[in-house]
Amino acid sequence: MSQVAIRTPSRLHFSLIDLNGEVGRIDGSVGLTISQPEFRIVAQTADSILINSGQYNDRAQKVVEKLKKKYNFPGINIDISSEIPAHHGFGSGTQISLGIAEAINELYNLKQSVQELAVAVGRGGTSGIGITAFEQGGFILDGGHKYPNQKSSFLPSSAAEKVTPPPLLIRRDFPDWDILIVIPDCPQISGETEVNLFKTLCPQPEYTASRLSHLILMKMIPAIFEADLHAFCDAINQIQTFGWKRVEIDARGEVLQSTLDFLLDNGALGAGVTSWGPAIFAFSENIDDLYQHTKHFLRLKPENCFITKADNFGASLE
Repeated sequence: MSQVAIRTPSRLHFSLIDLNGEVGRIDGSVGLTISQPEFRIVAQTADSILINSGQYNDRAQKVVEKLKKKYNFPGINIDISSEIPAHHGFGSGTQISLGIAEAINELYNLKQSVQELAVAVGRGGTSGIGITAFEQGGFILDGGHKYPNQKSSFLPSSAAEKVTPPPLLIRRDFPDWDILIVIPDCPQISGETEVNLFKTLCPQPEYTASRLSHLILMKMIPAIFEADLHAFCDAINQIQTFGWKRVEIDARGEVLQSTLDFLLDNGALGAGVTSWGPAIFAFSENIDDLYQHTKHFLRLKPENCFITKADNFGASLE
């Protein structure tokens, strides 16, 4: 095999669950794999490293160099024809890292599992949603990390070094509901800004983890099993009002909150922010009307307002 083509999905990160640690674990995540936006990567064996990408040349170069140091392969040519926008809440860092890692894994017959590749490229130090999204797709719940034995600090994955991915608790096919994605124009949160917010605003109060766990276990998950859109959306709406999700929304400013309010006032049954955003996801019984109204009223470009669905399969390879 001298060439492979890989397509990766995106993920919506509904919430981190426990940023307190009183019960002996931290993090824990709940989220969903979606089909768009996506990475499309074509990779070929080579004697050197050559990368052709719009916005991911530096990131891809670092991923390849890290893998080359560990697995000692000659080189690789990478062409990225479709890209997930960076720092929008879609989990682009994990998907580009695993997409490249899986391409190298296949081309050089390394026989590594997705979990092993995730450790090699340093993903899963906080959330495991992106790793399972890549491997299996669907709705995902992970169990976080032992605190402080496995992880002793409240940090995002990008800054949590040598922390293994969390255990997968639930992976479930998601109902065939349309999902509206809206990306308002908000300040970017990443890098040192994100790290400093974790450092200054954690630990969170213990009650937020208890309340969130109750919502997930007794409302969100049963709603998915029973394909109850109204109950699922009620859980999503409640999550936006407290705990770490409230921190993420407030950090983005008034534009993000006003966009959420607009969606809920114009036909969305539920609307939430994925990770730090600025991407927002919304569900409705009449998604086409909501899409048309949102696109025209907010004057959004096509790439900033579109309809997608859950991806229940994960990444694909040819």
